[in-house]
Amino acid sequence: MKKIPLVSIITPSYNQGEFIEDTLLNVKNQDYPNIEHIFVDGGSMDKTLDILKKYEGAYNMRWVSEPDEGQADAIDKGFKMAKGSILTWLNSDDYYLHEQVISKVVCYFELYKSVQVVTGNGYYVNKDRRFLSPIVIKKDLVNLKYMKFGDFILQPSTFFKREVKDKVLIDKDYTYAFDWLFFLNIFEEKFNVLAVDDFLSAYRLHSKHKTGEDNAKRKKEIAKIIKRNFGTLKLQTLYCYIIYWLYSFSEFLPDPIGKHLKNFVKGINAIMSKLTFYRIYSC
Repeated sequence: MKKIPLVSIITPSYNQGEFIEDTLLNVKNQDYPNIEHIFVDGGSMDKTLDILKKYEGAYNMRWVSEPDEGQADAIDKGFKMAKGSILTWLNSDDYYLHEQVISKVVCYFELYKSVQVVTGNGYYVNKDRRFLSPIVIKKDLVNLKYMKFGDFILQPSTFFKREVKDKVLIDKDYTYAFDWLFFLNIFEEKFNVLAVDDFLSAYRLHSKHKTGEDNAKRKKEIAKIIKRNFGTLKLQTLYCYIIYWLYSFSEFLPDPIGKHLKNFVKGINAIMSKLTFYRIYSC
């Protein structure tokens, strides 16, 4: 029998004891038989380590817990530990939608030999796994032309071959937008990306969800990448920096004034995205 590829799943974590067992069991119960699951913990002070110790030896899982420089640093550490020919990262509050997800992804790589990246759809869910809304990637935006304007890929539904990881690095200088920059670099390196119609992952929204931290620091990182892509004096760059400045100003204002200003900016941004066919976009 042909040896099936090893799939390495990296899970960065920090004080996610409320959800980490759910994520762990979700990977453990995948029907694909050749998975390694690597937890890179940043020194959690909650019940995270007790849960990881509980499942030592229960499946092909290993973990390390030590101070790090944030999520991007943890993922990079995990990549360096990984032995698989197919890799991904799954955050400690997300999960796969069914037990056949990894098997299905491996099948795509086997069917399309020239493909180095497989990406699919997902769902927003709440902290109790209740479905909120689908996340359907727009295939016509999954290319270098549009990825320069914003991140149109769903991270937990994205898998890539080792040669991608060996060529494209995680930028540890970013806290919020490193995944977008990572995907953008994939397209710049001309790797072949396959966008599929399958719903693969659940993206959990909760009070401590980092992507939900819609703050000025996140907007500054977005503006920084847009400036990298288009230059200082381009309309897209100026637009994103205006959004960053407005967010910074809103954080000095008392609630509800600051909150109303952010909501107003979000509304303007949504309108601008539609009117310009995502050529002005601030995710």
